[in-house]
Amino acid sequence: LCALFAREFTMRPLEYYRMGNRDMPKKTLKNCTVADAYLAVLADRGVDYLFANAGTDFAPLIESLAKAQALGTPIPEPITCPHENTAQHMAIGHYLVSGRPQMTMMHVNVGTANGMNGLLNAARGYVPMLYTAGRTPTNEDTLKGHRSLDIHWTQEMYDQAAMTREAVKWDYELRNGEQVATIVDRALSIAMSEPKGPVYLSLPREVLSLEMDEFSFDSPNRVQPASPPYPDPNAMDEVASLLANAERPVMITNWGGRNPGVMAPLVELAEKFAIPVVEYRNRFVSMPPRHPMHAGYDPNPYVEDADVIIVFDTVVPWLPSQVTPPDDCKVIHIASDPLYTMVPVRGFPADISLTCPADIAFRSLLPVMAEYAKGAQEKIAIRRDKITAAHEELEDGWRDKLEKEKSQSPISPAYISHCLNNLRDPDTIMVKESPLMGQYVDIERPGTLLNAGAASGLGHGMGVALGAQLAAPDKLVIGTEGDGAYMFNVPISAHYVAAAQNLPILWVVFNNQHWQAVHRSTLGLSPDGYAAKANRQPLTHFTVEQHYEKAVEVSGGAGFRVTEAKDLMPTLDKALEVVTGEKRQALVNVVCGPT
Repeated sequence: LCALFAREFTMRPLEYYRMGNRDMPKKTLKNCTVADAYLAVLADRGVDYLFANAGTDFAPLIESLAKAQALGTPIPEPITCPHENTAQHMAIGHYLVSGRPQMTMMHVNVGTANGMNGLLNAARGYVPMLYTAGRTPTNEDTLKGHRSLDIHWTQEMYDQAAMTREAVKWDYELRNGEQVATIVDRALSIAMSEPKGPVYLSLPREVLSLEMDEFSFDSPNRVQPASPPYPDPNAMDEVASLLANAERPVMITNWGGRNPGVMAPLVELAEKFAIPVVEYRNRFVSMPPRHPMHAGYDPNPYVEDADVIIVFDTVVPWLPSQVTPPDDCKVIHIASDPLYTMVPVRGFPADISLTCPADIAFRSLLPVMAEYAKGAQEKIAIRRDKITAAHEELEDGWRDKLEKEKSQSPISPAYISHCLNNLRDPDTIMVKESPLMGQYVDIERPGTLLNAGAASGLGHGMGVALGAQLAAPDKLVIGTEGDGAYMFNVPISAHYVAAAQNLPILWVVFNNQHWQAVHRSTLGLSPDGYAAKANRQPLTHFTVEQHYEKAVEVSGGAGFRVTEAKDLMPTLDKALEVVTGEKRQALVNVVCGPT
């Protein structure tokens, strides 16, 4: 082991390595600050990037970053993000592609507040993240790092972390240098334990500035995330029996496809045992849309007729004001937290709740189902014919809509989706914060359609695309935005990062000049009201013609505008050539109609 470490590590000016007690490998820093130690531990634990928007509280950290860069010591790579929304969603996007949690850091209380949109999306999307912020100095003089600006008085709060507490799994304020490894390890292990989610750590400037003669920490890390929960065998047996013998089963999901392990066993389960899968308001793809067991995006016809419903990775599987399952229907929930304890009020029936990630449940269910299915082959055959016919009917409807709308003006979102599908290859990562229509995008591989808006916090798409491109630099990334969502992203910040980090993303803006979701919600509440009769509802339309293609040019990208369907595909091809040939970001502003 000593020989192995001698080969692996070399003497550096900042740090040296030695064996600790009982032959446990350790790394030791000499003559360092707490900030030095903090960055060293993060790098050792596999944190690749520090997505940050800096303030005066960062001074000791910036000194340590510069020191490490000069001496060549490992640290998370710092990425300057001009807005906190960009930083937060870059961390989310990187995790969704790499599976490794990343770190963000914001400026004391105001930066924490600005990053809350991304924090809420991470929390509701079960995305692990080390969300950190400086803590304004508490000492008025004497200590290194003490208050040196008037703002250090007015930025102090009684409990800075309080604003995050309902959205994080754990929070803490670093107290001293000796606990750095303990705190980092606890933060990351909690974030990565099921159900996964963000954690928050505040870092006082005086603490980061403290000097230490020596700092040692275990390497590799000895505090690992908890193993995922496993389904109860008796409950699994009951689920298999119910599902195999059902006449009208259905599976419903929203974000099941966020877990890259779900698609393969889900497809096998649905295919072998003829179970339709509805992706209701889905943010990821768990079932390829062309598969005959894909039952579309509307759960209502299935819910009102079902005798067994499996809900996996879905807080809201249907709207109770619109439909309820029959009284004798058995409803089964599968998730790491199948009761979704983050939600104060949730009254959906739950006859069985399996506590485990969905991929584990499906892999466990397959052999048990095989036994029960032996006596249910006739039922399964009848189901298969019915579901396949229903899927073919869906496909016919999708084709008819596309044929009808492919030449319309303004350009149809269905046709934009179709054209983007023609542009992509199977490995392309598409990011959705737009009216992109999943039925026209032939996703067949997990993790290739990402929508991080779990809390409906608009402004996530561009940061997610940037983080995804960092994690997968050899893949084409297409970021799709609605025009309202595009503005929420603080696009100048996102375009800057794309240019600074050489991330040649193809951006496509669906420009329908209004917030369609708000418009429809108002009509749903008051279908015969004044807003329904108005030419333009207040607060839902944009009255100024926006040339979004100009914004990308600020950071050296190429901008294009399309108003006619016949010009869309040629323009997308030109933009793609900029991205793949010139390695520059490009934006296509598509003037379109509603979905």
